[in-house]
Amino acid sequence: MMYALQLNEFGLPSNLKYVEVKAPQITSPYQVIVKVIAAGVNPIEWKIRRGNVSLVNFLLKFPAILGNDFSGIIYDKGDKVTEFDIGDEVFGKTQNPFSGLGTYAQYTLVNTKNDGIIKKPSSITHQEAAGFGIAGLTAWTGLVSIGDLKVDEEAKDIQQKVLVIGASGGVGTYAVQIAKHVNNAHVTAICSGENAELVKKLGADRVIDYTQQDFGEVLKKEKESFDLVLDCIGGDTYYSKSIPILKLKGNFVTAVGPDAYGENIRIVDIMKIGMITLGRKVFGVRNYKVIVGLTWRDLPKIVTYLDKRKIVTVIGHEFDLKDGVKAHELSESHRVVGKIILNCPN
Repeated sequence: MMYALQLNEFGLPSNLKYVEVKAPQITSPYQVIVKVIAAGVNPIEWKIRRGNVSLVNFLLKFPAILGNDFSGIIYDKGDKVTEFDIGDEVFGKTQNPFSGLGTYAQYTLVNTKNDGIIKKPSSITHQEAAGFGIAGLTAWTGLVSIGDLKVDEEAKDIQQKVLVIGASGGVGTYAVQIAKHVNNAHVTAICSGENAELVKKLGADRVIDYTQQDFGEVLKKEKESFDLVLDCIGGDTYYSKSIPILKLKGNFVTAVGPDAYGENIRIVDIMKIGMITLGRKVFGVRNYKVIVGLTWRDLPKIVTYLDKRKIVTVIGHEFDLKDGVKAHELSESHRVVGKIILNCPN
């Protein structure tokens, strides 16, 4: 048996119940059971909890355990798992949000062939590792995988320019660091003034306080000078104001889409995003890209940056697993600095 946050129906944060349930069992020779030390909380999870993701609504079976990101210790493993041993410290992200066997629990089931899992460096804590998953990979994907920015040695002799919109959130705090320390870019960050010092410490060369300044006006003299704009907020305003500052072959990459915060992911919303994306690709004057999938192929390389602490997790809030309701309430507020972490009982 184990303790977990269980969801029995879509709705309010209070629908998450801290209960004792049966622990997962290995059903495939490629699976491992991870004893979860910490789990990351992501916006997609409260959107699923609210019933805002149509595809999940059809496939998710109750009672369900949510959660994708984890860090913990290998507790058991299948016969064909050779890259991990019992007792190894690992972290990662599960791929299937429909399974109902998520990471908001003392134990979680991970498929070593389909899910993302890798050994945790001793230089980072379980809480830091648990925060990386979705947010860190989203930032990496936006800047490197589809953003096409140069990295490391290739980036040393060129001065790339990057604008990060929503720089103090989970994705944004990782993006500022990756842009500065991996892409060797000049980084302009947009966030509130109260988070400006934090974002500067992460590597931003300049911070624009969106509560006091219009970034379009601030940057209007830097026409066609930015290689990439990474949008972590969504909405049309940021897109339209970014066009003049992007190079002709620059990329506008959004982690959210044309609607601010992307709260609804219904079939009609997916169709809308698809139509807008197609329209901007065909008729737009700059490259427009939406992050729709995350890959683990670069994770071994990313781990070297985590190990050397060139990329760190900004932990804004920690909660015990039993207080998961509070974690979801905070995440829904859109006022989160860095990552929210759930600590699981031992």
